[in-house]
Amino acid sequence: MQRGTRGSGLVVDPLRVREARIEAGLSLAQLARDDVSRTFIHFVETGQSRPSQRVLALIARRTGKPISYFMAESKPDTGQSTDLAADLIRVGERVRKFAAMNRLTMVEREAMTLIAVTLRQGAELAKSVQTTSRRGSNAARVAKTAMHEA
Repeated sequence: MQRGTRGSGLVVDPLRVREARIEAGLSLAQLARDDVSRTFIHFVETGQSRPSQRVLALIARRTGKPISYFMAESKPDTGQSTDLAADLIRVGERVRKFAAMNRLTMVEREAMTLIAVTLRQGAELAKSVQTTSRRGSNAARVAKTAMHEA
């Protein structure tokens, strides 16, 4: 298989590539075999390289996952998410998965847990602010309508 240049290729979720390999019980060398280098698979798993369609098909076949499993979610870049709470929950989940998939010291695990908990609390705060903000705007609309009717 021909190797592509760094940066070209498909945008995949690096964490999912690593998760699929580990779930399949494969080492980097077992996944790569003679088709690609272990280093390239490592680079894909860390987001430093992107696989070609052909390499991604190979990864999918050897891990038993569909190609769609690896594809990164494409979101329009609006510069700002409309749902901060959901974004914080997603990041917290990624922190939790990262901690679970890496060998960490007890202190590092505790720090990651603290980060995940803080993100969850931030999500709850964002939800609360959004709810309060909506209620406030609804109340302002009702008051404005009442003033016009009077």
